[in-house]
Amino acid sequence: MKRQFSLSFSLTILLLIFCFEAAAHDKKNGISAGSRPNILFILADDHRWDLLGRESSLIQTPNLDALADEGVVFKNAFVTTPICASSRISILTGLTERTHDYTFGRPATGEQESANMYPALLKNAGYKTGFVGKYEIKMSGDDSERFDYFKPLLQSKTNEWKGEQIPQTYYIENIAAAFIKEAANSQQPWALAVNFWNPHAHDSDTVDQFHYPPEFEQWYSETEIPPANVSDDETFEALPDFLKSSMGRKRWQYRFASPEMYQRMVKRHYRAISSVDKAVGSLKQLLGSLGLDDNTIIIYTGDNGYALNERQLAGKWFGWEEDLRVPLIIKDPRNRNQKEVTEMALNIDIAPTILDFAGVDIPETYQGQSLLPLLGASYPEGWRTEFFFEHMYQPKRAPIPPMFGVRTKQWKFVNFYKNDYLQLYDLEKDPLEKNNLAYNEKYRYLTKALNERAYEYISQYEDARSAEVKARANFVNSYTPH
Repeated sequence: MKRQFSLSFSLTILLLIFCFEAAAHDKKNGISAGSRPNILFILADDHRWDLLGRESSLIQTPNLDALADEGVVFKNAFVTTPICASSRISILTGLTERTHDYTFGRPATGEQESANMYPALLKNAGYKTGFVGKYEIKMSGDDSERFDYFKPLLQSKTNEWKGEQIPQTYYIENIAAAFIKEAANSQQPWALAVNFWNPHAHDSDTVDQFHYPPEFEQWYSETEIPPANVSDDETFEALPDFLKSSMGRKRWQYRFASPEMYQRMVKRHYRAISSVDKAVGSLKQLLGSLGLDDNTIIIYTGDNGYALNERQLAGKWFGWEEDLRVPLIIKDPRNRNQKEVTEMALNIDIAPTILDFAGVDIPETYQGQSLLPLLGASYPEGWRTEFFFEHMYQPKRAPIPPMFGVRTKQWKFVNFYKNDYLQLYDLEKDPLEKNNLAYNEKYRYLTKALNERAYEYISQYEDARSAEVKARANFVNSYTPH
């Protein structure tokens, strides 16, 4: 009897210690104690950081603005690879492209990387997990290992919902709403990834490009869009030939080649963003109607930036700010520290942040960091002051030059290694990245030092590859810069 009492007492003490540590963790991050939260992760395609109503008077995003007012806004959020496929794998796995080895045309992401993606770890920890929308990536293993509900969608203008064709953005919203309603009736916490296709262009439609629900047709019709930054002829002519003939210029021809075309296409792009904003508002309203809004974390971001005629280019594959920077909003209703964060946040931080919210151990292999410490009343010490970025995809059908680089708080270095061309920008004095200092004798030492720093990152991230990924020697030989 005494032994049984001792065992019971020990278990009680351990439980109390666990609860105390969990409460201390929540209190440290400005979060009130409670049950495991639901997590709604929303990803838009090609949504750059400054196309929010709170950042620009030109575009209307009232629901995202309201979400930002209720949560934490990251003013300096970036992707480590500015293209959808690689960025989305980085979001799921917490790994850089250099490590996870996935882009278009590559084999499925390795078994270890796939097993450690955050939805799989949440599912194993008792969460009901779902996915709806744009996928276009390949993971090892079966998707049922990661998702209880899985609805990947190819891009289309409309989809059939209850016998009626409706805009795809609303179709994705409806499926997400159905998942949330069903999950609300279970005793499980849930995590849902909603990946909108908008505002991505319909690449095969060179006439209209961007599509949206008909109700937005007249939005922005009376607005005069000002010229894009650094979109003058002199800036374009100063670019090296490989950039002037790249896919960025080819797509420019049917997006922004004339002032009339520029006005039309940018407005269509804005309408596509506003349609996503409406869907986000509807999902947020649903959470309130179901009584879930006090225990559901909402995360909104984009998979990469997007050029809208800057340097007379289109696309997102380069190292300029319009390519790398994305919006990032996190609303945790248990956290009363509404604020703006200026520290650097990356797409590889999403997975560890979601796991940290859920109280699930973060794999040591992750290269991102949980953003929870930044949600508190003060910034933690020792946060990153720089990051490595790259674009390794080299399609045969399109001239997209590969590059890598390092961005610090003041400096941006880019190496187009296949084209023997360097860029260096002083972001404090030259935030629009007009003046390339890489070939200025005064900055030769700094250019060399940042190039060496970039190669240190490459070595570090290649060493972090799993044995399976390392075995793909043909990829390493053809993609590693020399």
